[in-house]
Amino acid sequence: MENYSRYFRQGDLIAKYLKGELSDQEREELDDWIAQSDHNQTLFTRLTQEATINTELGKFGLADKTEAWEKIVSETGYNTPDHKSYIGSRLLRYAAAAAVVIIAGLLLYPFNHPLRPTTHMAEKPTDFAPGSNKAVLTLADASKIILDDVADGQIARQADVLITKTADGQLSYAESSATTSSKAATVPSGYNTITTPRGGKFRIILPDGSKVWLNAASSLRYPTKFTGNERTVTLMGEAYFEIMPLKNAHKQAMPFRVRSASQVVEVLGTHFNINSYADENSVKTTLLEGKVKVTKTSPDRAESSAEIILKPGEQAQLTADAKRRLNLVPAADLEEAVAWKNGQFQFKDTDLPTIMRQISRWYDVEVDFQGKLPDTKFRGKISRDVPLSQIFQILQLSGINFKIEGRKITVKS
Repeated sequence: MENYSRYFRQGDLIAKYLKGELSDQEREELDDWIAQSDHNQTLFTRLTQEATINTELGKFGLADKTEAWEKIVSETGYNTPDHKSYIGSRLLRYAAAAAVVIIAGLLLYPFNHPLRPTTHMAEKPTDFAPGSNKAVLTLADASKIILDDVADGQIARQADVLITKTADGQLSYAESSATTSSKAATVPSGYNTITTPRGGKFRIILPDGSKVWLNAASSLRYPTKFTGNERTVTLMGEAYFEIMPLKNAHKQAMPFRVRSASQVVEVLGTHFNINSYADENSVKTTLLEGKVKVTKTSPDRAESSAEIILKPGEQAQLTADAKRRLNLVPAADLEEAVAWKNGQFQFKDTDLPTIMRQISRWYDVEVDFQGKLPDTKFRGKISRDVPLSQIFQILQLSGINFKIEGRKITVKS
């Protein structure tokens, strides 16, 4: 029989959470367990609801507590040398009850039916669906193609380049003979721009084979064909890049440059993420593989220039304040930086305004704050595919309340 001891440890942590008795180390341990999977988050939500507490504690409120405890032991194989002391304490009785529910949730529900948190918000029409593959492509002649409406397949031709949309939310550019038959409309070559709305995302394979994942409320401007001695694109918002090494006609390496808010990132072949939203406190460039140079651009010649060369695992932060400092973070959290690309929200000591900015962009809602904001920092991971009500339910456990009017969310402490 499986050893269930670790589930009783988690039950004990949840019980202490309810009583406000968690140490900092125990809080981190509990947060790490919750963040391991969406299922753990759901179990935690269920276990901290009053109805569940009363039901599970009722199992330990029988006249013959020893008999009740022995029933739990027979079901789980768990025992403790001092079971009389264990069942005599409400805190420890709840820890045992919580452990039983955890065991049931982990071993039974995944195979029978998904365990979902109960929520009143999900039953109302004011719940909001997560974002999806949505974008607008603006061609060189200023014509626009709504990518979520157009049929999959070839959608345009620019000189000898065919633009194709795939079923999995991806746009690709490929050279093709001008004599190749195609139903795609022919437009002049030049620069294209792909723009995702709030609540949208899209992937694109650039004409050089480089891959770009575009987050919500972002845009990327790029040429339909890279020529000359360098490749330059312009980003607003957030994107993840996987750059294909490329050489020019003289067999010289063609550097790839990304221009974003007040900076230029130069690469030869690498994987990196740039977060350059205008409403964030800094522009963050995070390097996962390869080598990049981040240079602060200077619209004012009197301003001193600065640059940082990043190695894998490092992050450059260009502050958005008047001083515009370019700082190096030597040990960046890579998982957190690219969580959005992998379909996750991930928070590690993240404040509420930062969380709500991400929610605002992904669920296409307006966010307002009322009253004094708590200093609470949040840790955890949750899928970006869930309705907004499930995220609200988790935040409400920390005393955060929400008022919904249309697409406006008012956060109240």
